[in-house]
Amino acid sequence: MAELTGEKDTGTASGNKPKGGLREVARLAGVSVTTASHALNGVGRVGADTRARVLAVAEEIGYRANPSARGLRRARTGLLGITHRTAIEGGITDIEYFVKIVNAATWTALSHGYSLVLVPPSLDGRPFDDLPLDGTIVIDPLTGDPLLTRLSQMGVPVVTTGRDLERRDEFSWVDNELSTCAIAALDHLESTGARRIALLTGSTGQSYDQDAKAAYLAWTKERGLPQITAEAAPGTDAAQAARELLDCAERPDALYVVLEKFGFAAAGVCRQLGLRIPEDVQVVVGADGEFARQADPRLTALDLHPEEIGREAAELLIRTVEKKVVGVERRLVAARLLERGSTRGA
Repeated sequence: MAELTGEKDTGTASGNKPKGGLREVARLAGVSVTTASHALNGVGRVGADTRARVLAVAEEIGYRANPSARGLRRARTGLLGITHRTAIEGGITDIEYFVKIVNAATWTALSHGYSLVLVPPSLDGRPFDDLPLDGTIVIDPLTGDPLLTRLSQMGVPVVTTGRDLERRDEFSWVDNELSTCAIAALDHLESTGARRIALLTGSTGQSYDQDAKAAYLAWTKERGLPQITAEAAPGTDAAQAARELLDCAERPDALYVVLEKFGFAAAGVCRQLGLRIPEDVQVVVGADGEFARQADPRLTALDLHPEEIGREAAELLIRTVEKKVVGVERRLVAARLLERGSTRGA
């Protein structure tokens, strides 16, 4: 890429052209900051007319790149970053999933001659400013993620695992087909006789929560089944949300729990309420891990193959850094349901 960031200079250049930054270029061209950055850097899906308009505005107002950033972009450093957005809200919820992605991405990067560093998450993206990164993997981005905006403005190539739901077509991503995964879990519960299936998820707005909820609502509506949902807000006790579902007269006979740790909490609530798993309440969790395997009984779970997600994300990022990707690429990783003792017939 030709540049990372823009500098704003209040002086005038030769020819008395006013100076402006990237945001000013975007405003005058009538496009988003991300689109302006992509147009100036020659990346992303930007129409020829839009690109020409942005370049003309940049020339008119004397926009120029930060010199040190421009130098970094000319020669690759061999350094890639990776960060997890959920950690902002008080800790990574499914730690094993995260660790497997990072391990697989690290070894994949090394096999291609790159190093991978774990970057602390922050809402404003400042830890990235001082790192000469060739590109970054962002795990589970937020909806309308400000970090993605910041990285785009800096000209840093980005691949996400999961998607920013507001900008599906701006960044390459790797993900499971989570709607299909949720339907597989719900179909399994229905096949065992469950008819009051509840959904327990988070309220992060991240794609995995939204995909599961949309699939659940569509699936129950199609079958005329009751829609019973509860959300655990970031940083709150998932057991409280599980108790709201289970400690009532018309309790559900099955739970589909999107996050593995929430499933472990729900199993604890069942024990406190004297509910047997799977005789009284069946439980399926949306991601497999140590919590699911160590629960009693062990929890039926979806294996999302995080190692494959990590490998695919690293390979896609490296291809993007080396300009072997045109536009936005999407890769889906298959998942499978692991039937265990928390559902009948396992």
